[in-house]
Amino acid sequence: MNPTPIPFRKEQPHTASAARPEAGPLRRTALAAGLLALLLAAGCSNAGGDGAATPQPATPKQAASAPAEEGAPSAEQVLGRAAETMADTKSLELSMELKQDMETDGQTTSMSMTNEGRIIVQPLALMQKTVNDYMGESSTLDSYLTDSGYYMYDYSNEAWSRMLADEVPKIKATLSDFQIAPAKEIEKIAEHAAAFRSGLENGEQVLVYAGSGSDEAAEALVRDLLRSTMGLDDMEARVRDSIQVNALDYRLRFDEATGRLTRLEATADVSIEYDPGNPSRLSQTFTLGYSGWNEAEPVVVPDEAKDAPEVMPADQGLLDALGEDGLEELEGLQEQP
Repeated sequence: MNPTPIPFRKEQPHTASAARPEAGPLRRTALAAGLLALLLAAGCSNAGGDGAATPQPATPKQAASAPAEEGAPSAEQVLGRAAETMADTKSLELSMELKQDMETDGQTTSMSMTNEGRIIVQPLALMQKTVNDYMGESSTLDSYLTDSGYYMYDYSNEAWSRMLADEVPKIKATLSDFQIAPAKEIEKIAEHAAAFRSGLENGEQVLVYAGSGSDEAAEALVRDLLRSTMGLDDMEARVRDSIQVNALDYRLRFDEATGRLTRLEATADVSIEYDPGNPSRLSQTFTLGYSGWNEAEPVVVPDEAKDAPEVMPADQGLLDALGEDGLEELEGLQEQP
């Protein structure tokens, strides 16, 4: 997931206990996403478009149109129906699983994350429980986002905190279409409908990416995922340009009766150069499960969270400025009572 800014208390640091993993590209991602305990979305940043457009290193060959199985509607029909039926979404329940393995110079860094929650689209509100594991060190966080603020419960120190009011609109802006506008996400995927094979399976309409893994559709689909899981648009242009998709397994499942999306499953193998001429290999599995369409329970913030100490965010620039020694010192402070 793309990390939201790290929280710091205005008085004393208040975050989850941090591990001391090896340095590497996922180091700060894990710290910002879980160990420093401000995970917002099922992992996601704004994939919609306020950020700069992601440069494309090349124009891969477009996949040929994939046929539908006999008796199954075409991918275009399935996606069109889904976008229409999901356009009036008022609430939903969403689960997320993310696993990343980054190999650099023969060393592998691993992290995983699970998220369970519910979202009210209008007025915007969400509640979620996030469990993050980085190289064997885990943290758990409950978070609530409503018109009144953004609140977090850190299981490691059994304490509540709340984000500065001025920062709440910025947090809302990081929510992706996967969460608050799934119909728009379907419309983006529909641009590459020709790359999907359509079929029927156990009462579901299933779309399976059937391209080469390195065609135009694969590039677009993977980059859209990386915006959510790694903050693609916040990367240096040189790093974005270096991304190459080596393999992709991408499938969508829709309820045959309602046409709504029930599950997205994507496994991608990409190379990325954080250091010029020294590519890292990222293997990522990302799963989203949708349910409770327009039936999610209201989001109610616990009373004990409303007057919790305020925290303020620190961005990626602070992490970079701190360096490894500074991060370890910060982690030591966080472990103090």
